[in-house]
Amino acid sequence: MALRDDLNSYAPQLCRYARALAAGHPAPNETADALVRAVLLRASEAESFLPRPELHLHLYSLLTEWHRETLTGSKLQTGTRVEKENSFAGGPRAAGKLPPSGAARGQLAGALLSLPLEEREALLLVVLEGFSYAQAARILKISQTSFVSRLSRARRALGNVPMAGDAQLPAKRFPSYLRVVK
Repeated sequence: MALRDDLNSYAPQLCRYARALAAGHPAPNETADALVRAVLLRASEAESFLPRPELHLHLYSLLTEWHRETLTGSKLQTGTRVEKENSFAGGPRAAGKLPPSGAARGQLAGALLSLPLEEREALLLVVLEGFSYAQAARILKISQTSFVSRLSRARRALGNVPMAGDAQLPAKRFPSYLRVVK
């Protein structure tokens, strides 16, 4: 398969990841599209230097790095400048579930946007994109231990978000005949 075919097959996944990363930017779709366009252009120009067996990991790594650079103020082809305070990413799809309705959707989106960038990246790579811990750690260029730490912090932060409708659920009670055996 030619490099162009490989890049075309990865483009939809890269777009999904880029849109999840750029969700808190002033112009999220334009920023995400510019990131993907830049990564695919760079990959097609550097055809002889690309690691073919792990091309998708390399593309995700480039996209993540360029997103971080975008946050520090560098400009993309669209001319959109993204400031550091707009470094939020995520969205309801980033949790790997269908978006909840109403207030719960807003709470979940807000919780995702409030995560630090490094935790959001870890969560998106595993939950949204389906990478293994080892692959995601390679994409982020960190150790697997650091990756697991980031991911667990992100999941813990999202687990503490009260969702609308949680108060309506009755507290789970254990039957009285259960005992703790020492």
